[in-house]
Amino acid sequence: MADRPDEGQQEAASPRRSVEASIDEVDRRLISFLREDGRLSVNELAGRANVSRANAYQRLGRLRASGVIRRFTVEVDHKLLGDAITALVLVDIDQHAWRDLTARFLSLPGVEYVGFTAGTFDVVLLVRAADMETLRDVVLEQLQAMPEVRSTQTSFVLEEVRG
Repeated sequence: MADRPDEGQQEAASPRRSVEASIDEVDRRLISFLREDGRLSVNELAGRANVSRANAYQRLGRLRASGVIRRFTVEVDHKLLGDAITALVLVDIDQHAWRDLTARFLSLPGVEYVGFTAGTFDVVLLVRAADMETLRDVVLEQLQAMPEVRSTQTSFVLEEVRG
């Protein structure tokens, strides 16, 4: 039995699995309603999910404490906000540098999302800019000036659809 970890080791090795196992259909309904409207009151949320207010409040607390719900945010119309251009910038980097580059990528103007990927490119950045000159500056002047960046490829987003 030396090959089997004790119960404490098992829990420490997979805390995410225990959170996933405790998510049920009611939790998923609460999350779905909040995705549609993050400003719902607990009373309204409970009514829509067909649970008591106390139950909804307890579940929301557990979902937040466990990290399933990380934050509440707002969805904006980026064009009306002044960001007329949206681009996906694929970045090839020196492999050893990915941890160090995360904060630097996020500090670039207009970078909304950083995803580390497997495939031809190592990183995908979602960049929003007011105009081509601003995007050019981010990609050519700032991003490509980083010594760990080997190459970039930019694709323009023509239309966005969210689920």
